Amino acid sequence: MPFSLVNRSGAILICIALVSGCTNARSGPVAAPNFELKDLSGKTVTLDSFKGHPVLLDFWATWCGPCRMSIPMVQKFYQKHKADGLVVLGMNVDDDPEGVYPFVKHFGMTYPVLLSGNSSAQSDYRVEGIPTFVFIDQKGNIIDHYEGFSMEMPPAWEAQLQSLLAQAQTH
Repeated sequence: MPFSLVNRSGAILICIALVSGCTNARSGPVAAPNFELKDLSGKTVTLDSFKGHPVLLDFWATWCGPCRMSIPMVQKFYQKHKADGLVVLGMNVDDDPEGVYPFVKHFGMTYPVLLSGNSSAQSDYRVEGIPTFVFIDQKGNIIDHYEGFSMEMPPAWEAQLQSLLAQAQTH
């Protein structure tokens, strides 16, 4: 049976409804919630101290399989762009930090790792699963939120960072 005009019109209306339902309802930039967390050396780190830099938050745990896949990609991204001002913060969500130190050493993580397991950071950033990545611009606004990990994410991070760096040069 051929696709009738009525069916086609209905399909178009459904598509319009789906697309309009996916639009971002925010009226402007959303400020990233500040936090005060301890790093692995016991030093207090705040998000606000990185204003002026693009920031990638990586929420992860030692027991998370996809995190084990993503961390080498995050490390590579950090190494490539730290000279550009990129800040990467590993937001460890384990309740007990004992296993974090050997994990960080094993994976060669050179970016700061913060202990966020007993803080409100996960709820503040709407982390529903891990890994979760949150990209924050130089002004401290959340520009993207990724849940899970796929090999398409590092190129998306690259594109976002290049856009942020280009915007910073024009202002």
